[in-house]
Amino acid sequence: MTRARSRGFEVALFVAIVAVALVAIVLGSMALRSSNDVPLALSGASSPSAVAQGSASPEAQICASCWGDGAPDPQTTGAALVEGDVQILKVGLASGYYQPNNFTVQAGVPVTVVFSGNAEGCLAEPELPELGLKGDMSGGTATVALGPLKPGKYSFTCSMGVNEGTITVE
Repeated sequence: MTRARSRGFEVALFVAIVAVALVAIVLGSMALRSSNDVPLALSGASSPSAVAQGSASPEAQICASCWGDGAPDPQTTGAALVEGDVQILKVGLASGYYQPNNFTVQAGVPVTVVFSGNAEGCLAEPELPELGLKGDMSGGTATVALGPLKPGKYSFTCSMGVNEGTITVE
């Protein structure tokens, strides 16, 4: 009988330890999310397009798709800037999302995407999966030359593949 009581105590202790660990993880992720959730008005930028032009928050942002509330990525449209014979797409960060995240460009004309902002984790490693290209924003910007593209849709994502944007080539 003593062995059965001892075993029951061990199980109860194990369950209590696991419960405390889960609470600590949840509270830690909530604190991390709230510390990285800088409102756009406080970041020095007045709009997502201002963020795309390099006025990102000084505090590092994490991927809202991974650490956010599960809501879909907010959709914002950007325009390509033509410099010489290259279409430049400027993508910044706003509340843990790539912004703007929808572009339309002309087929056959070289495209370069410039990601800028202070990002951490998967958000700091943008990828263009259909093209097999990756960027590294650890220095604050990542410039990815795509070259001329054929008509179609190409995505850019965080390295986890959940924070998404689209480049439509016509």
